[in-house]
Amino acid sequence: MRRDTRGNTLAMAAAALVPIAGMIGSGLDMSRAYMAQAKLQNACDAAALAARREMSGSVFDSDVRTEGERFFDFNFPSTTMNAQNVTRTVAQSTSDDTIVEVSASADIPTSVMALFGRDSISISVSCEANQDYGNNDIMVVLDVTGSMNSAPSGGGASKISRLRTGAMGLYRALADTPNTRTRYGFVPYSMNVNVGGILRTRDILRTTFYPQDEDGDGDEEYVGVDINETEWFDDGSSRGERIRAWRESGQACVEERPTIGNSYNDGDFDIDLTVTQDDIDQIASAWNDVDRQYGRWDPDENEYDDDGWCPSPATRLSTYGNETAFQDAVNDATAIVAGNTYHDLGLVWAARLLSPTGINASRNPTEWNGIPVAQHIVFLTDGDLVPTSSNYSSFGNWNFNRRLTGSGGQESRHIARFLSACSAAKSMGMTIWIIAFDNVDTDEVEPCATSSGHFYVTDGTDLEDVFERIGAGIGRLRLTQ
Repeated sequence: MRRDTRGNTLAMAAAALVPIAGMIGSGLDMSRAYMAQAKLQNACDAAALAARREMSGSVFDSDVRTEGERFFDFNFPSTTMNAQNVTRTVAQSTSDDTIVEVSASADIPTSVMALFGRDSISISVSCEANQDYGNNDIMVVLDVTGSMNSAPSGGGASKISRLRTGAMGLYRALADTPNTRTRYGFVPYSMNVNVGGILRTRDILRTTFYPQDEDGDGDEEYVGVDINETEWFDDGSSRGERIRAWRESGQACVEERPTIGNSYNDGDFDIDLTVTQDDIDQIASAWNDVDRQYGRWDPDENEYDDDGWCPSPATRLSTYGNETAFQDAVNDATAIVAGNTYHDLGLVWAARLLSPTGINASRNPTEWNGIPVAQHIVFLTDGDLVPTSSNYSSFGNWNFNRRLTGSGGQESRHIARFLSACSAAKSMGMTIWIIAFDNVDTDEVEPCATSSGHFYVTDGTDLEDVFERIGAGIGRLRLTQ
């Protein structure tokens, strides 16, 4: 038989079929196991990120664990690859309480390898996630118009009281973050903004022109009123000192200035619908740079119609050491609730106070401790943009001044200016978050948000949760393993 080799190939091939089949089959089984492990890793990552996003600061509770488990189960259902003995653990790191750790394992049944006594392949994964907060400057823009005093459409506490409570969610989501700095500023707005205390004396007109009926014949005309001709005459020995006293009065709302490139002509000037970075950043170069100065909002001097409301003062970016201090700042910003709704005022002034290249350039560095600073605007409103034809706003009196250029009605012009200001702020690197509270025309405000993920609608019952989710979004999530 050793000499007769005919047919040996067939015998050898037949003998090799069993190990070859085993090799091919084990390869298929291993391929299924690798695919299952990849799915298990994806589920692990999703669970870690979801759980970390749910955490407030370093607080890990049952809600955090449940959220992580929910995302794991969604991404790795029990039927995945016929997996058996699936386990998952969502926990807080014992070495760093800001980190979420997730581990998972499963047994993947085999097909061919089972013929050789290997019924399953065990797989396991682990991952962890942290919140990469970095440094953040956040301007909180709050609609404090008269409608905020009413209850939302679903009833209950007033919208302004819900705002005061809910805004704490933003602070809590970003609190207790080591080696970072988060600053908050506030811009309460209605038909005016109270920013005189933040501006410099040189940014204010010495002489502001108001519509007055000097002849008593019923015809209004522009009349210049110097700061020396006002109640502030006794507050200082110079015009500059008197302007400063007005600025520090707490009632220093301002009239909007001409668009950069347009000229101030004794109260008669144009404000364009397009807002550029120059409109946000440029400031007066001297006390007589009238084209870049703001008028003193003064209903006592404006005889055309002296109705109007000046909200609480806006505030510069600042850190808050605890919840009480932040709550006090929110309460102060929302102390005065009245007037009509001018979204463009709130957005433009938020950008002006947030910009690292404008009026607060020396206070708003682009880096802190060598780490970049991200700029965010959180904008909340409960209503549509509703200007007024006769009442006195930062744009003067519509029926007399008509300072806002363009075609269409007053409302459409302000909406166009608002959306232009949003685009300008975003082009400067600012991230805009919009909260539409109760009865808001979302088509009017949603385009302002940086993306659909930066836009929220609430009836007020979950307002604190909305602010927390924004805070979680500002603190960027990242996988650390």
